[in-house]
Amino acid sequence: MTRAEIGTDKRRLLGGVPDPGQLTDALRTAGPPLLFGLRLWASVCLALYVAFWLELDNAFWAGTTAAIVCQPHLGASLRKGWFRLIGTILGAVAIVVLTACFPQDRGPFLIGLALWGAACALVATLLRNFAAYAAALAGYTAAIIASDQLGATGGPNGDAFMLAVTRASEICIGIVCAGIVLALTDLGGARRRLGTLFAGLLAEIAGGFTHTLIIIGAEFENIQATRREFVRRVIALDPVIDEALGESSQLRYHSPVLQGAVDGLLATLAGWRNAAVLLARSPRESARQEVAAVLARVPEELRLRPEQDPTSGWIADPTHLLRLCDAAVPRLVALPAGTPSLRLLADQAAEVLAGMSRALNGLALLVADPARPVRGRRRLRVPDWLPPLVNAGRAFVVIGAAELFWIVTEWPNGAQAITFAAIGGILFAPRADQAYDTAMGFMIGSILTACITATLKFAELPNVETFAGFSLIIGFVLVPVGAFLALQWQPAIFTGMVTPFVPLLAPANLMSYDTRQFYNARRFRFACCRRSRPHFARVDCSR
Repeated sequence: MTRAEIGTDKRRLLGGVPDPGQLTDALRTAGPPLLFGLRLWASVCLALYVAFWLELDNAFWAGTTAAIVCQPHLGASLRKGWFRLIGTILGAVAIVVLTACFPQDRGPFLIGLALWGAACALVATLLRNFAAYAAALAGYTAAIIASDQLGATGGPNGDAFMLAVTRASEICIGIVCAGIVLALTDLGGARRRLGTLFAGLLAEIAGGFTHTLIIIGAEFENIQATRREFVRRVIALDPVIDEALGESSQLRYHSPVLQGAVDGLLATLAGWRNAAVLLARSPRESARQEVAAVLARVPEELRLRPEQDPTSGWIADPTHLLRLCDAAVPRLVALPAGTPSLRLLADQAAEVLAGMSRALNGLALLVADPARPVRGRRRLRVPDWLPPLVNAGRAFVVIGAAELFWIVTEWPNGAQAITFAAIGGILFAPRADQAYDTAMGFMIGSILTACITATLKFAELPNVETFAGFSLIIGFVLVPVGAFLALQWQPAIFTGMVTPFVPLLAPANLMSYDTRQFYNARRFRFACCRRSRPHFARVDCSR
């Protein structure tokens, strides 16, 4: 090493010169989150520009929708946008039908609204991921539109249809704009990522099972902890599968195959556990003979060697491995067993290979293997009806209590209270133990956003007259917040910052900068602030 190199190393140790490798790693780590922040900013700006150009009454709904559906991955964004559209339309249709059925009857109308919220809470608990989000959205969309048409203490005023059309149009603009930006800047990789996850899990589970047979039940506690980690990783596949479905229509058509693959992994882990418990309780000498008989019928290709790449061979030809599993299962079932323990061990090994066969079927679909089997059938699984029914009853009681309180007190802002009750009761109910932490994080993020929005609205925006300048100012907030959101650090807080930012800012072609109205707005809602009249400054979207 030369003297110059020694001096350079000393300066690096003292912090004078950054390590190029560390700098490269930092840039590589910060790149994707920063890119998502830019996508989020571009989506909101495009949606607001289109809404301004169309001169919509509440243009900020388009920008808010673009911010909500924008996700770090393309498939998740497209999936969430699609289900947000479905939920919005269902909620709009429901409130129009409810208004048509009870045009002058306040009592039945409010009871029907509470029942609709309870039904949506029930479905949101039964479904998962973005489908559950659509069900929740259908519930509180109806409540939001209802709050727009209800008087201070009276019944519906009959404007539900136009309110529903306007709201749906603004939301569709936001969804389309966010989808365009993300589709142009992200090619998507959920299918490839999901295939790698499946292959890695299959290889490691197969290697762990054969290793359990070889060591004949020793190290039972360590193997148990390993299996629990595998269960966690299998459960974590669910949102990645949803992202892959959002990117590929072929995968959506064959989605039961992917669900069957997840079930197969769980069945494999269950069979592995039963075999491990049996071996741990069996005499060692007899267990060694039984394991030898079973291992002779387990294909050699399914065993993971220490020097082998976990995904090698599994992605290259999953159909070949699937045929090996299918051929080994009947051999294990037909294995002559002289003892009950051998029969049980052979049956559990057959269960393991049968589950791996289902998982390999899904892997073959992901890697586009032409020899993969046909699709399965869709089905809704409800392991326990009690949590959905409890959430539905809770939502009905919460919404009904807010309605009763409004009627008794004749509170002018009671309709907005009903909206908040519906949002809290429906949206956070399926989260179970996470509901409180999520609600608190969302509240903290909303408070931070209110402070930031007040600073921008009254200190910066009055000096801006062009849409380009307005976009640049909101970019200073949306880009860093989007980057932190993509890093998944305190997601509830940063989601709470992104969601109400545009509604609180209330951008319009004709802006309002009334501080009294901003801080003491009587008609503040979850996603909307009413504009007031004095001191207008114009933001021209055509410039």
